[in-house]
Amino acid sequence: MKNLIKNKKIMITFISCLVVIVLVFIGVTAMKMVAKNSSIGTEAAKKFALIDAGVKEKNVDHMHVDFEYKDSTYVYDVKFDTDKKEYYYFVKASNGIILEKKILKKKHHSKKKDKKHSKKSKGKKSKDKEKTSEKSSKKNKINETTKKLKSKHKNKDEDDVDDVIGMDEAKSIAISASGASPSDVVFTMAVLSGDTYDLQFYDSDTEYNYSVDAFTGSVVSGSSNNIEGSN
Repeated sequence: MKNLIKNKKIMITFISCLVVIVLVFIGVTAMKMVAKNSSIGTEAAKKFALIDAGVKEKNVDHMHVDFEYKDSTYVYDVKFDTDKKEYYYFVKASNGIILEKKILKKKHHSKKKDKKHSKKSKGKKSKDKEKTSEKSSKKNKINETTKKLKSKHKNKDEDDVDDVIGMDEAKSIAISASGASPSDVVFTMAVLSGDTYDLQFYDSDTEYNYSVDAFTGSVVSGSSNNIEGSN
């Protein structure tokens, strides 16, 4: 009789623990779903990482994105690589701010890719001489723009200059044009819209709205609004 009572108590304790574990798991899963549904989304996280890296999606070989909980906040873990570099980003899920990033240079290039590239180039030379001349003229124009950007941003690696300036550079240009102190500025919006970066930020008493040309870095438009005066 005593053994039966003891076994019942053990069984009840086990079932109670199991129920608690299941409830905790359901709660954590539900919280993650709510956070993910209210986040910027996978595609936006990719875009923020690519813009910050100065890399176009067409030049990316592989990309993987995970939704994770890191350092008391939900983030998108974005990983991608190009022919020469590997990129690792943690993007804040609620607003797209880059929390952490790591960029590594690849030690070796793929020999298979080099062979495929050489075969394709030989085939194109024999078939499309006219198209090659047209592409060459377009390429020269692109190279001229790229050279200007490289001379303007000598501190950047060669792979980071890909037709457009980076998001950090665009932010710096907007802050400088506004006359605000960089240490006091908080950005509420930073997106690449067509050929311009649309930026919104504020300091202690003023809100700023700026558009910066993604190719030349020139300020397309800018305005400010006194926050205290509007209240």
